[in-house]
Amino acid sequence: ERLRDNLAQARSEADVDHLTRLPNRRAFERRLAAAVIEARGNGTPLTIAFCDVDHFKKVNDRHGHAAGDRVLCALAASFAEMAGDACFTARHGGEEFLLLFAGIGKDAAKARLDAIRRALGARMLMNRDTGQPFGKITFSGGVAEVTVDGDARAALARADAALYAAKQQGRNRIELG
Repeated sequence: ERLRDNLAQARSEADVDHLTRLPNRRAFERRLAAAVIEARGNGTPLTIAFCDVDHFKKVNDRHGHAAGDRVLCALAASFAEMAGDACFTARHGGEEFLLLFAGIGKDAAKARLDAIRRALGARMLMNRDTGQPFGKITFSGGVAEVTVDGDARAALARADAALYAAKQQGRNRIELG
């Protein structure tokens, strides 16, 4: 029994990002595969958003990596809280996050993500160690609907390309892919 409990705990920990406590990329990929099957079966939309914190290196360079980690944790909590119950939020790696919107088309997902972007951009985060402000923390995002062609990898690539377009167009924006 104890061995089973330890194994279950190890499996659970393997799917969680150690810093943000969000599901990790591995967990996201499994959830995405299951969500695609579910969306196809139900005939409901499924949308992916790929997000990246703008100029995050500057936070680490100015305030240190420990402070940068705290910023990532705050953003992770905000993404998870603000995205809603129909959204699976995960850390992709570094300062990148993935959101999976079940039952929500790309336009509605873009609107929801843009509302999160505006809310986070309006906050003033402070470095509690120094009392110095981090400055405006923003993110860019790319959104693509999986159920357009039913190919999760293609949708992820479209969301990534849309993220890149958002970065190229000045950052702090959400683009459709």
